[in-house]
Amino acid sequence: METNYQELWNKTKEALSRCYDEDTFSGTFEEVKKVIKFQNGTIFVLAPNVYIKTKLYNMYSEKINDVLKTLTPEKLKFKFVTESEITKEVPTSLPSTNRLYLNNLNENFNFESFVVGESNMFGYRMSMNVAEQPGLIANPLYIFGGVGLGKTHLMQAIGNYILDKDINKKILYVQANDFIVDYSKATQSGNMLDFDEKYGNLDCLLVDDIQMLEIGKKSQQEFFKLFNDLINRKKQIVITSDCPANQLKGIMERLTSRFSSGMTVDIKQPDLEQRVNILRRKALELSTKKVPDEVLSFIAENFTDNIRELEGALNRVLGHSEVCNYDDITLERAADALEALLRYKKTAPKSSENYENVLSIIANFYNISVNDLISNQRKQAYVLPRHIAMYILKEHFKLPYKKIGQILGNRDHTTIMSGCTKIENEIKTDRELKMAVDTIIKKVD
Repeated sequence: METNYQELWNKTKEALSRCYDEDTFSGTFEEVKKVIKFQNGTIFVLAPNVYIKTKLYNMYSEKINDVLKTLTPEKLKFKFVTESEITKEVPTSLPSTNRLYLNNLNENFNFESFVVGESNMFGYRMSMNVAEQPGLIANPLYIFGGVGLGKTHLMQAIGNYILDKDINKKILYVQANDFIVDYSKATQSGNMLDFDEKYGNLDCLLVDDIQMLEIGKKSQQEFFKLFNDLINRKKQIVITSDCPANQLKGIMERLTSRFSSGMTVDIKQPDLEQRVNILRRKALELSTKKVPDEVLSFIAENFTDNIRELEGALNRVLGHSEVCNYDDITLERAADALEALLRYKKTAPKSSENYENVLSIIANFYNISVNDLISNQRKQAYVLPRHIAMYILKEHFKLPYKKIGQILGNRDHTTIMSGCTKIENEIKTDRELKMAVDTIIKKVD
């Protein structure tokens, strides 16, 4: 019996209505009504605007996925698209914005949402070519550049594109230090089954921050075997790093030479026009409020280091507008919202002890913004990186507690002492935490 996909979405909505209060449900799901197409295991559902589409992905995709599994034994997924993305019919290659955490990829990282400019044009085009013909055009594809410039986004866009064309492809995204942890656990336990299941028979391997492989000497041997196996089977490998392969330190030469054997592309800092375009797209995703161009330009002119810093500043402006309950975002209000961050930028040292860069590296490592890092929010996702920042600023840069407190949102010295002591004690027993701290310090150096 043929599945009725409209009915399946209706039942999914009905189940979701019992999971959330009336205001939450009506504000997010009420206008998401129509199934417009089914193709290759994907059910295309029309979202009323970009804001709702992004909200569905960011906040509710895991729950939607869980509900869907209870309603059908088929391997299906929902993809939410807006009217502007539809011509006469939804194309097969339409970049997805709502895969439900398949293959551990971030669905938001797709080619459609990647803002292209002179700084990344070649990398973007080459990544598109690789995604179209994985394993054939450039293998491995090696992408390098500074912190927060979009390397991870571009890498995962390749994986998402491949999955859009064939949902059954086995694609794995992993950070290099996670590979080390996986291999260490497997060897210590004497059980390689889980490791082999995770890394065996892949169609595409995406490895982030390959420079971190330096801290795992035995893991390099295992990665060398995995690399050769995938290349020999013409399976795609994509690698990111903070430097060219020939500048990697502590990684065996036969690996670095193989990294250089495919195609190497670099991503530079975005120029002003590109930063404004990034902000404009992000503003549409994050809020229904209009952010004037003069505000976007103001942010782009003052936050130039990387995209994560840029988006953090925009988040602060939008958050300030919600807290203060005003509808119009003016230049004056934006400047007021960013006053603390701008003051910090002006006072931050520009010498080799660039504490702002330290914060950016830590924020990027934990996939949060610098604004989150120095905020007063007590979410665990922010608290641990904040404590690590305290520890590194104290132990690595030998800064006094008072100075660290000023850098991290004007916290008092007793808070800084407590944070430093906590990390100092925990890295003695928590191997993964110690590896994370060591990794960040190497990035700082």
